[in-house]
Amino acid sequence: MSLLLQSPPSSALSSSSRQKGRLRFLARSATPRFALSFQRSFPQIRASANFSSSLDKGLSTEFDAVSDLSEIVPDTVIFDDFERFPPTAATVSSSLLLGICSLPDTIFRSAVETALADSVCYGLESPDARMSCFFNKALVKVGSDLVKLVPGRVSTEVDARLAYDTHGIIRKVHDLLTLYNEIDVPPERLLFKIPSTWQGIEASRLLESEGIQTHLTFVYSFCQAAAAAQAGASVIQIFVGRVRDWARNHSGDPEIEAALKRGEDPGLALVSCISSMFGLLSTP
Repeated sequence: MSLLLQSPPSSALSSSSRQKGRLRFLARSATPRFALSFQRSFPQIRASANFSSSLDKGLSTEFDAVSDLSEIVPDTVIFDDFERFPPTAATVSSSLLLGICSLPDTIFRSAVETALADSVCYGLESPDARMSCFFNKALVKVGSDLVKLVPGRVSTEVDARLAYDTHGIIRKVHDLLTLYNEIDVPPERLLFKIPSTWQGIEASRLLESEGIQTHLTFVYSFCQAAAAAQAGASVIQIFVGRVRDWARNHSGDPEIEAALKRGEDPGLALVSCISSMFGLLSTP
């Protein structure tokens, strides 16, 4: 499970207003996935889930209760039922491309095949450069298809191997943005997903100063979230489940162990702490 703190698109907010914490909450998990945002100054509640058969059977579930109050945002590797459950946002990543390649009947398969047939990439001499070119083209082709299917923003993953290279991240984002521009995808519809290392957060700060929207991921601590907010990141993604799993297996901290014995969830406690910070930031 992970949580996203998300600002409205940059076209609707100035840089200064985004940095004051007008954020939207989206929670995601590996089974049913929910995206929740809480109503203070925050704009709306949203839900994201893998859909179980209980929806078809009319059974009452926690997801049914959430969906009564929220929009539904499918968050699966492969999801084709866009007419029945229209999503509002999407992410394109290496895992999504792998899923598309393993299931040939998906609606995005042609986008990947088009990218792999690109003559510019074939003309590159270096095998590494050729592979990088194909990968970037595939991300952008699938991302452009998703932009046509969702009204919100599409987040494109930046290679995690660049996590400790600020300038490498910026170059990669500029390369991806150039490819999107070539096929007329509006930049305000795009986010770029960057690991929340010090270098990644610095890259986010510099990109946001250019008006390029960033999505900082792999957030496991309050200090990361605070630094990401100070950098002006458009989206901050907190990995609630991974924080919980680490605390259960590697803690050794008496306070954490005592909290676990009381049934408290370290991941949710982190979210509560961070959301309180953003609540204070959004208070006039």
